[in-house]
Amino acid sequence: MIFDKSKNLFVLVLFVFIQQFVSLSAYSQYIQSNAGGRSAGMANTSVVLTDFWSIYNNQAGLGYVNKISAGIFHHSGYIKEQNLQGFGVAVPTKTGTIAATYNYYGYTNYNEQQVGLAFGRTFTEYFAAGIKLNYLHSQISGEYGSSDAVTFEVGILSQPIKNLFIGAHVYNPSRSEMGTEKIPTIYKLGISYLFSDKVLLAIETENELDQNTIFKAGIDYRLIEFVSLQTGISTNPTNYSFGAGFHYSGFNLHIGFVNHQTLGFTPSFSVSYEF
Repeated sequence: MIFDKSKNLFVLVLFVFIQQFVSLSAYSQYIQSNAGGRSAGMANTSVVLTDFWSIYNNQAGLGYVNKISAGIFHHSGYIKEQNLQGFGVAVPTKTGTIAATYNYYGYTNYNEQQVGLAFGRTFTEYFAAGIKLNYLHSQISGEYGSSDAVTFEVGILSQPIKNLFIGAHVYNPSRSEMGTEKIPTIYKLGISYLFSDKVLLAIETENELDQNTIFKAGIDYRLIEFVSLQTGISTNPTNYSFGAGFHYSGFNLHIGFVNHQTLGFTPSFSVSYEF
């Protein structure tokens, strides 16, 4: 029993140390908004991607989802106690696309869960917008108990000329808090250009209040009809990434790897299906 308690305490201390080392806000993560192996392979550029994972990354992209779709993702942390996983479903309607999501981050002694309900639609061929309402639940074992909060996120996408997208997204603009701790408020602004049917370049900035701005750039290359490749780079700290996607008969499977300059590689996996 004493050994188990000591082990749990060690894991919790290591968990917090790595959180601080990789510059995540305060003690907690509170379910960041990036999801999908394609985004991970592109150094987490996500705000201008209009695939199924807009359900998490920028809800304006839901306006371009025109089939009932479902997907799951898994992101491995630097230790298994930092793993993040979730799933979602999107249903197009006459007025726009409705989506629901669920995420789980952490482990038995410390975990965060998020349930989300989103809506996105195109207003013209040049503009789309989306919003998502989130319920957050955080729990620490023992005497620390649990906390709950409600927040939201909003995003827009514009296509001023053919093949050029400009996107913006804000997570937690209300600056909601979880108990006595602040939930991160994160701003993203990005631009992408489709050079051909095969090559997409995306550039993005991400800023969390009281943190250094992160710059990202990613490339998605359609190698052949069923296979795509991704690569990217981001700053603060400098991370490199690469990944691959496989596409067949409604299935889209992606795996991406992000290389932290000190802590090494973390893989991400996602699969979605269009019905």
